[in-house]
Amino acid sequence: MIGKKKGNVDSDIIFDIMKRIYKKESFNKIILVSGDGDYKMLVDFLIEEGRFKKILFPNKEFASSLYKKLGTEYFDFLNGKDVKKKIN
Repeated sequence: MIGKKKGNVDSDIIFDIMKRIYKKESFNKIILVSGDGDYKMLVDFLIEEGRFKKILFPNKEFASSLYKKLGTEYFDFLNGKDVKKKIN
């Protein structure tokens, strides 16, 4: 096992969210920071359940094409003016 090991952050995040829903834990809507298309099914499910706020893409260049049909109310870019104001 020489070399870099790949973590399983994607599956850990998905599992944690689904576990919280299964256990009916109270939480506000989910905000994801990723451009990775691996979350598309989760995003669709959370929208359907009314538990999704927004996905923040690090930049336009690396946003997965799987999100093209996602309504603009459900995504933004980290370098967007309004987002930067809220983070600072």
